[in-house]
Amino acid sequence: MNKARLNKLALQMQKGDEDAFCEIYQITKKGVFSFVYSVVGDYSVAEEIMQDTFIKVKQNINSFNGGNFSAWLIQIAKNMAFNHIKKAKRETPLEDADKKGGYTINESGGVAVEALQKVLGEEERQIVVLHAVGGYKHREIAEILNKPLGTVTWTYKNAMRKLKNYIEGEN
Repeated sequence: MNKARLNKLALQMQKGDEDAFCEIYQITKKGVFSFVYSVVGDYSVAEEIMQDTFIKVKQNINSFNGGNFSAWLIQIAKNMAFNHIKKAKRETPLEDADKKGGYTINESGGVAVEALQKVLGEEERQIVVLHAVGGYKHREIAEILNKPLGTVTWTYKNAMRKLKNYIEGEN
């Protein structure tokens, strides 16, 4: 991710430039979706939250203060994903609570998605998805998650080792 480019586009968007919003969307949609999916575990819900995230970004772009746009964007997505989870917990009837079990594994994801869900904790899953799928650098992930860089790199390497061991054990 080019931090300077995204920040410049965000400033253009604050001035009403619709093309800047479209470019931000194209550059960041994959990373935002991947992050949200790592939190909610349901493909269609993640798509909906991703779209809602960009609507919220557009509505609140004037509150962006010129810091790290990627971190600001992912924080909005994170808040929306966690709000969805809280709301879903309140709405889940008690008799269905045991059936849900937390995450739904998308059939098209195969063993990799299954491994992400079974083997990794939430923070590990977020770091792996942001780096491997979203294309964020470890430094950017550290800023987004407000963690030390060393913690992010160690967690990523440890999570990848866990995934490798799980997948090799399955074959």
